[in-house]
Amino acid sequence: MAKEAGQHTREELVFPGEKLGVIEEFIAGQGTYVEDGNIYSSITGQLLINPAKREVHIQPRTHQPLIPREGDILIGQVTNVQEKNLTLRIMQIGNTQLSTSFTGIMHISDASRSYVKTMDDAFKAGDIVRAKVISRKNREFHLATQSDTLGVIQAYCVRCGNPLTLYRGRLRCNMCNSFDKRKVAADYESGDLRLEVSVDEVDLN
Repeated sequence: MAKEAGQHTREELVFPGEKLGVIEEFIAGQGTYVEDGNIYSSITGQLLINPAKREVHIQPRTHQPLIPREGDILIGQVTNVQEKNLTLRIMQIGNTQLSTSFTGIMHISDASRSYVKTMDDAFKAGDIVRAKVISRKNREFHLATQSDTLGVIQAYCVRCGNPLTLYRGRLRCNMCNSFDKRKVAADYESGDLRLEVSVDEVDLN
């Protein structure tokens, strides 16, 4: 990319999340984002500053991995469930399987429109979940599953590990005949999971 007139280049490489300045000093250009008045790099590349326009942006140096953004619908696997929060290993954005691992977090208030007493009533470790990115506050991916189309799309019995099927609005294990609770998506998959990524390939360790 050719430099514009008046544009200066710092001979340094910057990385995602690196602070570049403040909005009182610069305009955030391509390859950057603003959070709490600070400008950060969203990609790896060369830092470019245009003093005339008071603009800072990044010239990409390498192929950039797909990164979740606010509003994205993604699919991931629950790795940890606490009373009020859970963590999710993000595996897909839309229909695109990710080559880079990201972790999302969800607070119980964003799990459902209905009352949820504890996060364990809605999700279990190992569940495959469709969720929406609602913010990147503090450079973390905050998720929600309040919509009817969001939530668990594949779950497994906590007793025997077999897939749970949806039966009269409840999840049932056909192997041990136990029932379980989840916040399920409207199109819950009762059979084999039809995703770009195989559940068997996901490592919870």
